[in-house]
Amino acid sequence: MKKIMLLTLLLLVALNFISIFVHANEGQKKDLMKIVKRFMPSNSSLISPEKPFPTQPIQLYDFNHDGQKEIIFTFEIKAKEQPFPSQFGVIVLKKDNTDWRKVWETKIQGVDLDFSGLADITGDGIKEYLFGVTIGAAIGSELEVFQWGDNSFKKIADVPYHKIDFVNGNQKVGIAVWQMYIGDSYLVDVLKWNGKKLVYDEELYSKYYPIIEKFYNDKISEMDAWFYWYCLADAQIKAKKFEEASKSIQKGISLAKKSSMQEVVQDFNDLTERLENKRK
Repeated sequence: MKKIMLLTLLLLVALNFISIFVHANEGQKKDLMKIVKRFMPSNSSLISPEKPFPTQPIQLYDFNHDGQKEIIFTFEIKAKEQPFPSQFGVIVLKKDNTDWRKVWETKIQGVDLDFSGLADITGDGIKEYLFGVTIGAAIGSELEVFQWGDNSFKKIADVPYHKIDFVNGNQKVGIAVWQMYIGDSYLVDVLKWNGKKLVYDEELYSKYYPIIEKFYNDKISEMDAWFYWYCLADAQIKAKKFEEASKSIQKGISLAKKSSMQEVVQDFNDLTERLENKRK
């Protein structure tokens, strides 16, 4: 009986704690909304990015490492006439003493807010802010990378992409950039900050390669198409998996020849030449 009473008491305490926690979170959200509304541009509305999921329109991060988190919020200003592109923007607010002020803002025209998030790209211990807007289905998206300094942001990189992913390296986070090739096939590069700019990184690519390989193995199991083999071979060359790349190229050539696609066969021949140069 005592055990039942004790368990009941513990359950009541836990439920009460959860209630207080939820109430506190709701209170914080309301307070944040009050602050953000003061700085919202005219005719704008808050918008959540597609990625990373789930990300809210309002994010908090202590860029200065001074114990006071800055507020980052994303918004959309819809075009007066549709289907013209909207403007997607982000504003950063910093607290000075008891009040907040806007320290930075940027806007890009596009059709969707694809990405809004933080990652330590430069490896300095302070996360960069990454802002990706979709320009169009075929064109893809544009990722802007901003570095914090002197209580504001400066853009350090522009990266066009159709899909992005992140690879944890030694201190620095790499960016896996997927560029559309044909349909739902992509050529992939993995970029890393070299102190001045984002450059291709072989080590991080090899680390990321299993994800690319699985993607194409899954695609090929559904449809044995030459363009999947081409992109897989490209990835295998970059990951220094030369024997696998050679087999993928031969498979792709075979499929292209069956369809009398001489230009595609030549593309595979060029890939073979690249493979041989890498082997040297």
